[in-house]
Amino acid sequence: MPRLSSPITAPAALVLAAALACALFPAATLAVDSGADTPGTFTLVESWPEYTQLDLSDIPDAPEVWAQVMGGAAAKLDLAGFYFSRKGDGKDAGGPAGAPDLLLPVLAQVEAAAGRGVKVRLLADAKFAANYAEVPAWAGALPGAESRLFDVGKAWGGVLHAKYFLVDDDGLYLGSQNFDWRALGQIHELGILVRDRTLAARARRIFDLDWALAGGQQAATATTPGGPAQAPLAGLPGVTLTSPAGAEVRAVLAASPQAGLPADVPWDLPLLVEMMDAARDSVHLQLLSYSVADREGRLFDDLDRALRRAAVRGAKVRIILADWAATKYAVPWLKSLAAVPGIELRLTSIPAHPEGFIPFARVEHAKYLTVDGNALWVGTSNWSRDYFFESRNLGLFLTGAGAPRDADAFFNQSWNGPYATAVTPCGDYAAPRRN
Repeated sequence: MPRLSSPITAPAALVLAAALACALFPAATLAVDSGADTPGTFTLVESWPEYTQLDLSDIPDAPEVWAQVMGGAAAKLDLAGFYFSRKGDGKDAGGPAGAPDLLLPVLAQVEAAAGRGVKVRLLADAKFAANYAEVPAWAGALPGAESRLFDVGKAWGGVLHAKYFLVDDDGLYLGSQNFDWRALGQIHELGILVRDRTLAARARRIFDLDWALAGGQQAATATTPGGPAQAPLAGLPGVTLTSPAGAEVRAVLAASPQAGLPADVPWDLPLLVEMMDAARDSVHLQLLSYSVADREGRLFDDLDRALRRAAVRGAKVRIILADWAATKYAVPWLKSLAAVPGIELRLTSIPAHPEGFIPFARVEHAKYLTVDGNALWVGTSNWSRDYFFESRNLGLFLTGAGAPRDADAFFNQSWNGPYATAVTPCGDYAAPRRN
């Protein structure tokens, strides 16, 4: 989707969002209430680094979608994220003068929602808030809004890595974008907007659990590891959603870690394995990073083995990782994957901003999986052990003909683009500077 190239200031945000709302989204597509008798809807939403060839005109852009959807909040707006950062916040969120802060119009909508009586709650990871303290503090000071920091390390050992927000009783957005100015204009990202009361209610149970924990309450509703075996994807409670092209698909919301799941929310790890074990023709995977062993040396090969099994069955497996993934610990595993017949792996390197270096930006950060043109997972997890066992993450599984159509187009844009390099078993690879 075309993007304005000049910086946008907060006072202009409401006017901009109102103008974009009518131009970008028909009222029926992003209606406040999806209705009880009609299927909900889903739409993929992208972010792309300016001055690159990664924009897809058929997929709407996150800055405009976020501002428009939050601008429609009537009663409730809940935001949960790893961190929140405007341009210049913290120690490392600066950038060139010409790089626009596309988060400002979004935050203007948060402020406007609180001002008209919407109940606003903002939940951020406690560890990262030590660096990015400004937005949580700002939100907590708004009349009618509350802000909390969640120390996931105390609860499960990891971080609040999920990135999602909820609008009223039927709006859910989740994806790879952090609430960060860089995620909206300097990083390649993918998320999904859902209008469905059932899925939004399940996501809100996750939010309410984490909100209570952040407030010092006990996790009485959380599940415990080692419980009854989880049902396969087809046996889990799902809902019907309609794609922008009119295809009807089945959707299931899942999350991690296993020790922190409310009722009716399954663990995502076994569902990802099941999804790949059903592959017969194609597997497309894109992530920021991928690891089979953690820093403590613990083996985590559940997903790795599923990828290899798919290739052995004859599925064509293609994997895109950011060049940030080329660490000395990960490269041997990546080379071993690339050596498997039927598996191709590419690293992508996004050029620096023409006006100068931006810390922790100019990278591919999307997290999704497609299988056989019939199944799609869009999530907030990279693929290593801690994301599934220790940290809070969310993911949406969609099955049905046409479910991954736009995601496959997003994948092909990077796979066939000028920024991708094939990984070979004998190549030399190293991660670039990040900050």
